Amino acid sequence: MNDFTRIKNIIFDLGAVIIPIDFEKTFDAFALLSKLPKESVKKKYADSSFFVDFEKGLIGNFSFLQQLRALLGVDKTVTDQQLIDAWNTLLLPIPKERIARIQSLASKYRLFLLSNTNPIHIHEVQRILYTSAQVDCLERLFEHTWYSYDLGLIKPNTSIYEEVLKRKSLLPHETLFLDDNKDNIEGAARVGIQTVHVTEHSTFLELLKHA
Repeated sequence: MNDFTRIKNIIFDLGAVIIPIDFEKTFDAFALLSKLPKESVKKKYADSSFFVDFEKGLIGNFSFLQQLRALLGVDKTVTDQQLIDAWNTLLLPIPKERIARIQSLASKYRLFLLSNTNPIHIHEVQRILYTSAQVDCLERLFEHTWYSYDLGLIKPNTSIYEEVLKRKSLLPHETLFLDDNKDNIEGAARVGIQTVHVTEHSTFLELLKHA
């Protein structure tokens, strides 16, 4: 996207847009704890609905850890903290230049965050944000942050985009949404929001260089 003249609002995704992620690291950590083959762990993950329930806010941390423990077949010799650490392993350091660019964009646009996520990951992201860029929380960077587990909705359900537009009185044609997931991009486009697909080779720094 090169024409930002009508854009007044930018909504960012979090994972793989702002914070780099590597799910293979979590699968490796789960395999180590469970002593199961990595491919078996990946299949169990793909076949389990409670990860999505966690993102929707249908279950809390306690229930999530119980179900994760059962999924991996680990007993109490594996602590909750070890499970949390393994779950968080996918979250990588945030490049400082990404945070600096978000801060500079805030002088021209209303900035928001909309993420399919869970409270364990958000707690860790806040820690990584401070370590990476000395910003104490995501809420310092955005006018508002929306997390799926608070909204009870997840992308790409069009209801989540409509809810965000309604809550902040945003016009879709004046709003740009950035996400790494093509389904999420298409969901936003269905309600009239302008979209940009972030990829490994086209980061938001590159895509928003003319903004």
